[in-house]
Amino acid sequence: MNLTKEQTEAIEKSGTNILVSAGAGSGKTFVLSKRVIRIIKDGHSVDSLLILTFTKAAAKEMKERIRKILSEDDNLKEKDELVKVKLFF
Repeated sequence: MNLTKEQTEAIEKSGTNILVSAGAGSGKTFVLSKRVIRIIKDGHSVDSLLILTFTKAAAKEMKERIRKILSEDDNLKEKDELVKVKLFF
């Protein structure tokens, strides 16, 4: 996937919270998943992250993407079991 300047910035920005807002099919889940992986690789705990989505489907898709990437990376496999999704209504 070719990333836009804004998508790359959202993935790489550190030291602050971000809001990713865009239309359907624009890559929001992809960008947030990549950002989470980058943050984990930087040494932060999965438990220190709060990621909000508007739908259960988006939360499930993001969890699956993150777990897939973690399970495929030998340096991050142990983090895979820490990825949880909690739904609040």
